[in-house]
Amino acid sequence: MAPRSQNPEEVKERILRSASDEFARIGFDGARVDRIAKRARVSKNMLYYYYKSKQQLFIAALEKTYEVLREDQKDFSSPELEPLQALDQLIHQTFISLERNPNAIRLLNEENRHEGKFLKRSSRVKNLYNPLLQSMQNILYQGCKSGVFRSNLDPVIVYLTFSSLCYHYLSNQFTLQIALNRSLESPTARQDWVKHIREVIHMYCLAEHRRPDSSI
Repeated sequence: MAPRSQNPEEVKERILRSASDEFARIGFDGARVDRIAKRARVSKNMLYYYYKSKQQLFIAALEKTYEVLREDQKDFSSPELEPLQALDQLIHQTFISLERNPNAIRLLNEENRHEGKFLKRSSRVKNLYNPLLQSMQNILYQGCKSGVFRSNLDPVIVYLTFSSLCYHYLSNQFTLQIALNRSLESPTARQDWVKHIREVIHMYCLAEHRRPDSSI
């Protein structure tokens, strides 16, 4: 039984933070439950009280990662925003969320290394993505209805396009800096990259009459 003197949610949060750091730093295979418990200031028995196995703990860390990313992307669907503003804000928030959560990139890389086998056991991830895709569908529909966006835009394709551009820049920044001999870590470089992503998405999504004249 968990000791009554400790707040269960606080204990679980400490364990998840410690687990995320451990999995991000060493990967699933190298991570050790005893180290996670020690950093979380709990016994292994208490850790296993909340998370029955190392696999379950890793899945919970992944789910928490997605939860944080989705939370950061909520504001873009505000009805006060015009469709293009909403899309621009989502691109910005996606980049910022990944930028300030480097563990998210490391954890997702680790799960992709395992070909998604742990995430397949999660019952929460699809439910975390569904509201995002529904909101995107609404934004694209409203944009098409008002003549801003072209018709038949697939929200999954649009999301894959800009999220990939955000993710690749941050996940590969250190090797790319060396290979391309260009700083990718400065605020100016990152602002320019987000601006570039927005321009790419605009060219893909905007109705023909709204696109910049490429002949100029």
